[in-house]
Amino acid sequence: MIKSAIKMSLSMVSVFVIGGCAYSSDALFPSLFGSDTQEEIATQPAPSSEVVPGLGTTNFEPVEISEGGNTGTFVGQKVATFRSELAQLQNAIRANNAQLQQIRGSVINNALQYHKVIGMIEAKLQVGTTPGNPQMFAMLQSAQNNVQVMNANTIALSQLATKVSSDAANTTYLVDSIKAAYGISGAVDEDHRQLRILENEANQTSILINSLLAEVNNDIARQQQYIETAKSYIISLSGAIKDGSYGVSNVPLTSGVSAPVVSYSAAGNAAYGNKPLFVAKFNKSDVNYQDGLKQAVSSAVSRKPGVMFNIVAVSPAQGSSLSAANAKNNATRIFQEMIEMGIGADKINLSARTSSDVTSPEVQIFVK
Repeated sequence: MIKSAIKMSLSMVSVFVIGGCAYSSDALFPSLFGSDTQEEIATQPAPSSEVVPGLGTTNFEPVEISEGGNTGTFVGQKVATFRSELAQLQNAIRANNAQLQQIRGSVINNALQYHKVIGMIEAKLQVGTTPGNPQMFAMLQSAQNNVQVMNANTIALSQLATKVSSDAANTTYLVDSIKAAYGISGAVDEDHRQLRILENEANQTSILINSLLAEVNNDIARQQQYIETAKSYIISLSGAIKDGSYGVSNVPLTSGVSAPVVSYSAAGNAAYGNKPLFVAKFNKSDVNYQDGLKQAVSSAVSRKPGVMFNIVAVSPAQGSSLSAANAKNNATRIFQEMIEMGIGADKINLSARTSSDVTSPEVQIFVK
């Protein structure tokens, strides 16, 4: 199981939110990191709360939409359109909920694998071993690979949060449109009756989407906290392996400390300003951008500790689909590098666009 997770490259996480009003009902991730499904996880013994992150447990299912006849009026036609749009949003909720449960299953499975390896290392160190035992370091590398999967799952959750945030905005717009329809002339009583029912269902859907978004954001915060604890403990174990004895405190990786509720919302370039903080142009095979990226990010954080970043994958307007894919892959890599710099995933927004001003794929970073 661990080997299959290790083989999956983090570069596979290349899904971006494209600006616009289209509902995000398409699949967000082609696959998860780890092969166990939520159903398979459910058949395993319940994990201890000290072993896995304190993820949410809600299963989000929208209310059914009431049917209504066509009255033949203009308002009646609007009601039919509203009902169709609400159905699309509810389909998006179901798809997002399914992906959330699948990611949670992967997180739990990966945490169990991580602790199994850590437990083996601890047991060997407690009885003593040779200093710098290469077998022990190989086991520690396996645990480090689990941490990389944790990072990938966090990215997946962050992308899901962006998607759900877009759906939440569309739901709010739909509720406002339904309310405005009451003022349209030429309606019959049946039109207003259906509008009232639809408004209630749209409001319930809006509440559900925002609850989904809040839980996803909480999962992101707890997973990030879990990762930081795991990284710190791996460093401690590395020193103990060099000594050949258990010289670190056996403190379990727990999720007992409450994580802050983070806020995550999609934003376009306009919300971040017109001038990018940093631009990496991928007009050749080997682009050395890392030093400039670190300097730009460090400078932004020093000026404003709570700064928000928007990573935009930009491809030529007349470019091929391969060019757009390359831009997204490069942006994904920069996203991961910023996470490794210590920037929280909730502080980074991912998006993609085309531009007639560029001739090759590039990644632009804006700050707010």
